[in-house]
Amino acid sequence: MIKYQYPYIFKNNNNFKNPVIFVHGFNSSPNCFSNFEMYWEKSNYYALAFPGNNNLKLSSNHEASVYQYAELLVEFILNNDLKDVILIGHSMGGGTISLAYKMRPDLIKKLIFLAPMNKTSLSLKDNYFDSYFPKTFQQYLKFIKNLYYDPSFINDSSWLKEQEKLFNSQDYNNETITKLGKSLPDTNLHNDIANAHLEIKVPSLLVLGEKDGVIDRDLCLSYFKKQVKNIKTCWIPKTGHMMFNENFPAFIKIVEDFILDE
Repeated sequence: MIKYQYPYIFKNNNNFKNPVIFVHGFNSSPNCFSNFEMYWEKSNYYALAFPGNNNLKLSSNHEASVYQYAELLVEFILNNDLKDVILIGHSMGGGTISLAYKMRPDLIKKLIFLAPMNKTSLSLKDNYFDSYFPKTFQQYLKFIKNLYYDPSFINDSSWLKEQEKLFNSQDYNNETITKLGKSLPDTNLHNDIANAHLEIKVPSLLVLGEKDGVIDRDLCLSYFKKQVKNIKTCWIPKTGHMMFNENFPAFIKIVEDFILDE
């Protein structure tokens, strides 16, 4: 029985060797990586939900922070007796897996960073604050445009109608998510993540989109090449922050080759 007090996804592929754990980004959920979940059959797959995001209530002894999520991730690995784990972190999740590695590098076999939060993203923090906390449906559409290279799907009338019905500004502006959101561009947090990057000794992969509203592609590539020893880096043309949704065939070719490479 899997031990975790918050929601999670588990895909039992009957292979305990090199389990994959997906760590989601800010105000997201494990469901955002469903394309990979459906595809992946080489080893057991887990994806964890972290409290404070996507209206998931915090337990009384937890806070909404990247530090807390790193602790929960390490506890999950230990409590479920997982070994040689492959961590995939998207956006804020890239910071989470970095801090988790620093805490217990012995548990982790490989790290995969997807458009990860890092020091260079501080240069785009004004755009982040301007788009990630929409108070109106029009502002929500602006937020969506920041995530995708080709956001033309927002012009579809049925999509617009459905999303407008679902939109609730409190999903993006409640007290917990606002506090978490304001903590992400913190210099001390980014210094801790940068220090964690310097300690990485396992094989690592960085995957970016071509154009991203909260990640400066060229600065991010340069930073990771200097900061993380022997990291493999790439960017996928005509994709954005959600590159794994915009071009899954190209994405999975890169990621699967990296995971299976001994």
